[in-house]
Amino acid sequence: MTLLTVENLYSGYGKVDVLFGISLSISAGKSLGIVGPNGVGKSTLLKTIAGEITPKSGSISLLGETISGRKPEDIVRMGLSLVPEGRQIFSGLSVTENLMLGLTGRKDKASSKVALDQIRELFPVLNSHATHQAGMLSGGQQQQLAIARALLSNPKVLLLDEPSLGLAPTVIIDVFEKLKEIIANKTAVIIVEQRAHLVTTFADETVVIRDGQIQASLTPSDAKNEEMLRKAYFGTGS
Repeated sequence: MTLLTVENLYSGYGKVDVLFGISLSISAGKSLGIVGPNGVGKSTLLKTIAGEITPKSGSISLLGETISGRKPEDIVRMGLSLVPEGRQIFSGLSVTENLMLGLTGRKDKASSKVALDQIRELFPVLNSHATHQAGMLSGGQQQQLAIARALLSNPKVLLLDEPSLGLAPTVIIDVFEKLKEIIANKTAVIIVEQRAHLVTTFADETVVIRDGQIQASLTPSDAKNEEMLRKAYFGTGS
């Protein structure tokens, strides 16, 4: 079942165009990677899908319903959440207080306690640090908190912008193992990453964006071909 569809999307900032005719889709329980050099529009794409940027043209639909131009909070309630670059947790609040903020976007308030119990099971480190200030957590723990908070809105589609940023290699493995569990529960996951090999190996499909357009589509088997990855990432002229 296709959950999210983006068709011929053009987006940018003011008079500056960044994305030119982006089309992609993702189904339940699938993962999509998005890679490319800095400044090519990867984060702009996620922000446009999540409603933080209004698209200039094209369409975005979630479960067959148009979400283009809707407010971010409405899109969250419809079933899509974004874990932004840099995590953006509230460092002065406790872990539990941060998680409670994630429940504000949940339609079914009656199931909040069950949802919290499930999140604590999925992320046991957050349960053991429940009363700690979020700013005192390690980078990996903060990333898990940001993902957990986004999941509490019960999204059908989860967007992540640079989830490995600033994390040690062993911690990155832990974070991506958690993402596997999330995908196994039929949540669709879209990941923007600088680490092309990491996300190409992980995701069912990875698209390469350069110059605001999708230039290539890769599968996990392509991750073994470093020359192909380099050409897809930087272009054949590099």
